[in-house]
Amino acid sequence: MSKEAIAAEIALVSASELAQMFGFSSPNDAFRTFCRRLDVRPIRRNPNYFDAKLVRFKLDAAQGLTSVTSSISQEHDLVARRRARRASE
Repeated sequence: MSKEAIAAEIALVSASELAQMFGFSSPNDAFRTFCRRLDVRPIRRNPNYFDAKLVRFKLDAAQGLTSVTSSISQEHDLVARRRARRASE
């Protein structure tokens, strides 16, 4: 896979855009509280941008959409199993 294709798969959303999508006027304290409640966190080292896929995953989980979240959680389970397997080696 080329670097351009990998970069195209990464979708970041600014805090102000995400706040407007959620119905807030700006990324204020109310918006940040809402994000904390949903466990939506900004990307590491840059509090002004969020990973769009992670935001979608957290919203689906909050709404109880298990069909979408089960496939993603299964991927996390595979990672956890691999880490446990490598730790025991």
